[in-house]
Amino acid sequence: MNILVISPHPDDEVLGMGGTIKKLSKKNRIILCVVSEGATAQYKDKKMIQVRKNACKKCSKILGISKTIFLDFPDMRLNLSHLDINKKLEEIIKKFKPEVVYTAPRNDLNLDHQSVFDSTLVTCRPKSGVKKILCYELQGRTKTPFRPNIFENIENEFVFKIKGFKMYKSEIEEFPNARSITAIENLAVLRGIEVGLKKAEGFELIQKINK
Repeated sequence: MNILVISPHPDDEVLGMGGTIKKLSKKNRIILCVVSEGATAQYKDKKMIQVRKNACKKCSKILGISKTIFLDFPDMRLNLSHLDINKKLEEIIKKFKPEVVYTAPRNDLNLDHQSVFDSTLVTCRPKSGVKKILCYELQGRTKTPFRPNIFENIENEFVFKIKGFKMYKSEIEEFPNARSITAIENLAVLRGIEVGLKKAEGFELIQKINK
């Protein structure tokens, strides 16, 4: 089965669902679409675009991602490119025909994350052939708390999530920042405790079509 993971920026994929990607990659083909270059709003040096892209490629290899697609839209300006993003995502869905799509959370204050969520709903309408849409969780400032209704056991895959994130050397922060190794582990433990597991990733099911 083809599974599409849509990531607003390089590293959102591993932060949101790195363990689940590794787990799913054992029996499925995982296609990662990174919408924004994820660097120009944070760094003055344009070389960071390639730095983040290279980190994403290394992370993808660790997580078992079959194909990584970079759309290279401007960082933190995705709300200005909504129609263009929709067209690109439609092309990817038509080409790879994923049955399941994972995307950014809808509760996020980050405008890029919101834009990617909205574009996902547009491009994954029923005629697209996508049967299931889920949001992964990204820690940070949010409009409302993330309320997962699906949990994935990642006890065995958590080490790969951390190994993958460590490829993004420029993005690792000190605790208690959400992008610290400790914070990532704490969230995995919290989600696990909620459902009787040692470590888990939480997801919000947005749409499921049974045929």
